[in-house]
Amino acid sequence: MPNYLVWRAHGEHGERVDQGVDLHEDRDRIDEMLNDLGMGVDRTVESPGQLPPEVEEFYWLLDASDERLHDYTQSTLLQTLTRLMSIKSKHNISNTAYNDIVKLIDNILPENHKLSKNLYFAKKILAGLGMKYEKIDVCLNNCIMFWEEDGTDKLDCCNQCNAFRYVQITNDEGESVTTKVAAKQLHYMQPKNGFYGSMHMRWPKEGKRPNKNEDIMEHLDGDAWKAVDNFDLEFANDPRSIRFGLSTDGFTPFNTNASPYSCWPVFIIPYNLPPELVNKDEYMFLALVIPGPEHPGPKLNMFMRPLFKDLKKLWRGVKAYDSYAKEEFTLRAAYLWSVHDFMAYGDWSGWCVYGRLRCPICMNDSDAFKLKHGRKVSFFDCHRRWLPFKHDLRSSITAFRKGVKITKGATKEANCKANIGMAC
Repeated sequence: MPNYLVWRAHGEHGERVDQGVDLHEDRDRIDEMLNDLGMGVDRTVESPGQLPPEVEEFYWLLDASDERLHDYTQSTLLQTLTRLMSIKSKHNISNTAYNDIVKLIDNILPENHKLSKNLYFAKKILAGLGMKYEKIDVCLNNCIMFWEEDGTDKLDCCNQCNAFRYVQITNDEGESVTTKVAAKQLHYMQPKNGFYGSMHMRWPKEGKRPNKNEDIMEHLDGDAWKAVDNFDLEFANDPRSIRFGLSTDGFTPFNTNASPYSCWPVFIIPYNLPPELVNKDEYMFLALVIPGPEHPGPKLNMFMRPLFKDLKKLWRGVKAYDSYAKEEFTLRAAYLWSVHDFMAYGDWSGWCVYGRLRCPICMNDSDAFKLKHGRKVSFFDCHRRWLPFKHDLRSSITAFRKGVKITKGATKEANCKANIGMAC
């Protein structure tokens, strides 16, 4: 449906939580976000030094949101910085160009203004938003990570292929010199930084749901959700327990006319939100950016190790601060499923998605065949076996493959296409 930005045709009932929000409105809404994150928090209930460091940093950010840029404007320092950083990201402005623009603005603004002088200080101020990430050096050939957990963080070369960890340059005398610039880096943001205290995250236990007699399906009705509830009752009974999914795919961030480059972002999608919010891009957040330029292929699992290490910690529980209930608590989260296309599914699970046995459900029960001349495996005309046995198209020898009639019934796993996509 064209311009279908707000869900209204999926059986929603009652007042919508995003009602009245103009998705095309040209403003940053930073104040609304901060008010939502710190909703109802009384800072006087805790003595200084008793709050977690990240909460203290967030409260400092709230103070910055009220500080005007200078005496002759209503714009705050935080609003100005977030707008500048948004413009930098949207138009792909270099760090040097950003500093030159800020230097020009500095000359135009009145004296004693609060705007940071360069990009470095802007990032220091915005660090309280929780957008911190970790850079991990990786082998140029995707063999290993130079990671403290493996004891390889001190190495200068890969211990498998001997590739240099840092960029090699040639000086004026023709000698090869090793710099301290990593040849390849993985960008990683801890998942607990993306889970914030919002009343909407309690929706599975405390939100209003449609009448069960109505034929409306929600993500809470899935088998994976119910399996987690049956596996750990303590996890299921806590309304702050989080269920989430992962998704990844490759994309080209640069102009298609430029040299080929593909990076792989890994997104986390929390499923505690109501149906009208759960798949909105505002509520998905980035966990990993796997560098290119080539496809990671079967080495994808190597890049995922920092994320899975923290997901295990989240299952056991980590200390967090609930800004809605004004208390510290043990945050637990469970990984339910992944959402990929079929090619990414092969890299994610380690399954070979080529040849006749590419479908992990049907296996040898599929009707795939090789083309006569190109010898390429094709799944054309594998769908007629799901038709009723008396359907006219089953006996057609001209509409599909020449001279082929279909006498087989559906596969043993008739829900194959629902589980795997269009593999078969």
